[in-house]
Amino acid sequence: MVQKKKKRLLLLRYLQKNDVVLRIYTSFAFLLTLTGVLIGFIFIMLYEKNYVRSYVQILTSQGKAISKRVSRFAYKEKPTGFGKYIAYVDEMEQAENTDVWVVSNKQAEKPLQEEYVNAQIEKTNLSKDMVSVVEKAFLGKIASSSSHDKVYGGMTTLCVSLPVKDRETKEVIGAVIMVSMIDRQTMGVREGRYLITLSIIVAVVLSYLVAVVFSSFLSRPLEKIGKRIGALAGGDYSKITVKRPYSQIGILEVSLNHLSGELQRSAREHEELEQARRDFFANVSHELRTPITVMRGYTETLADGILEEQEQITELYGRMLQECRGMERLVGDLFILSKMQNPDFEIEKEPVSLMQVFQDVIRSGNMVGKEKGIRISLSAPEEEPCLILGDYGRLRQMFMIIVDNAVKFSKENGKIHITVEKKENRYCVSIRDYGVGISKEQLPFIFEKFYTSKMRQNEKGTGLGLMIAKQIALRHDGDIQVESVEQEGTVFRFSFEECTCVEDFI
Repeated sequence: MVQKKKKRLLLLRYLQKNDVVLRIYTSFAFLLTLTGVLIGFIFIMLYEKNYVRSYVQILTSQGKAISKRVSRFAYKEKPTGFGKYIAYVDEMEQAENTDVWVVSNKQAEKPLQEEYVNAQIEKTNLSKDMVSVVEKAFLGKIASSSSHDKVYGGMTTLCVSLPVKDRETKEVIGAVIMVSMIDRQTMGVREGRYLITLSIIVAVVLSYLVAVVFSSFLSRPLEKIGKRIGALAGGDYSKITVKRPYSQIGILEVSLNHLSGELQRSAREHEELEQARRDFFANVSHELRTPITVMRGYTETLADGILEEQEQITELYGRMLQECRGMERLVGDLFILSKMQNPDFEIEKEPVSLMQVFQDVIRSGNMVGKEKGIRISLSAPEEEPCLILGDYGRLRQMFMIIVDNAVKFSKENGKIHITVEKKENRYCVSIRDYGVGISKEQLPFIFEKFYTSKMRQNEKGTGLGLMIAKQIALRHDGDIQVESVEQEGTVFRFSFEECTCVEDFI
């Protein structure tokens, strides 16, 4: 009993594992069976029809010969010869289960005489089809029908009637009726059905065997694809070899390779994001650890009462305030950067004049660069507001970051030049300084988080300013590029689309 259950379970698992293949060759076998049945039915119908048609031709040929003889006997008035002839015909036709009736057309002017008639037909004893055939013969036509006749005990009969015409007047004086009982066994219908049924059974069995063999051509690539999907789930993103890329299986394999590439790219991006997250927390921890440690040292010094002079205590408070401002600036930059990198954060845009923004930036920049004697100049189209669509505060913050860096890395009594140009429907902005510049090794990394140069001018930087500036530029559908040569200076370039729909905001 246990063995039977195990076998059933194994069979069920096999069927579940190969359900696609099983459905295909089951459908194939069912279709073949249905086709075989239909072909067999059609074949039997055509066989019967062709048999009847050929038998009609035979009876018609025999009937024509008999009709001519009867007409000749009647014309020459030889009833004795007719009697011998019709007896001979009856003997010949009995072997084929065929009756030959010679009947007279009572409606003719000179009907066939009784000496040349061997049957009297009563219409009440005949079927409608046979009556119709006889009437057509009296009209001079050759007709045939197949029906069940009461005279023959309800058996299926084939009736062919031919007119007997007078040799002089051509009047239809009678008719020859050939009546044959159709024996379906002699037609071979039963044998045909048997052979067709046997052929269908053999074809179904062979179809299952052939389908099982050829299903491997489908099951093999399906198993290959199934294993590949399992490998993808396990983190193996290698691609499979596609032999026929334009076949249906090939298209599926190509799609699977595309999915593999996308998953690999997604996994790589996820790994990079995870690494960036770890680096971010490590950098934030590092940036905050130093001022917190300094603050703790200053606080412990004050708490221990080591310092007694008021000037030293005031100086210590000043240093603590400086560290607090540094941490506040770092936290503020992190908050701004997180908002800029949030895809759901939207900037409220309105028409903004670049001229007004740079006037504000230059005033603040002059204050920042006052100690170093930095001069800031502006070149822009005259009497043109240079409108773009954006956020005034964010644009000022972005340009101020660049100007602040330019002041920081410029030499004493240096200069910073801001240029605004209109090219087609865009405004191009450049901010150039003539300071120490940026090395080729550092240039690709200046927009990354917490990246700071080792120069003394940047010892108080958080490493977030340029990244914030880049995010602001991207939020304004703009672009930011940088070129720099060491000891010659640096130029930052921006590009913004011109605002031409001011009336929509009025």
